[in-house]
Amino acid sequence: MTTSEVAGDSVERAPVSSALAPALGRLVEAAVQAAAAKLSHKVDRWIRRIEEYTASEGAAGRAALEGLKAHLLGKNPVWAAMKGAWAGASVPLRVVAVLVLLLTLLLAPVVVVLLLLGLLVAAIVAAIRAATR
Repeated sequence: MTTSEVAGDSVERAPVSSALAPALGRLVEAAVQAAAAKLSHKVDRWIRRIEEYTASEGAAGRAALEGLKAHLLGKNPVWAAMKGAWAGASVPLRVVAVLVLLLTLLLAPVVVVLLLLGLLVAAIVAAIRAATR
C-alpha cells in the first residue's frame, strides 16, 4: 500500500468539530451560569453583612450606608444620608431633635430683635462720638 493508494481511497469521516462545538458551547454556558450563581450568593451574603453592621451602628452607620448607596445610584447623597440618619436614630434622639428644631424656630425672632437692638445701640454710640469730635 502506497501513499497514492491511500490518498485515492475515499474514506468518509464524520467531522469532529461538528459534534464537539455544541458540547463545548454547553460546557462553557454551564460554567458561566455556575460562576454567576456563586458570585450572586457571595454578593448577597456581603450585602446582608453590611446591612446587619449598619443596623447595629445606629444613626451614623445608617447615614453612611444610605449616602453611599445614593452616590452609587447617582442620587443626592446628602439628602439620602439625612434620611438614613433619621431612620437610624432612636426615638429619644428624634424627640430631642424635634424639640431643638421647635425651640430654634420659636427663639429665632427674639435673636433677630436683639441683633437689631444691638445694631441700633451701636449706631447711636457712633453718632454721639461723631458729634462730640
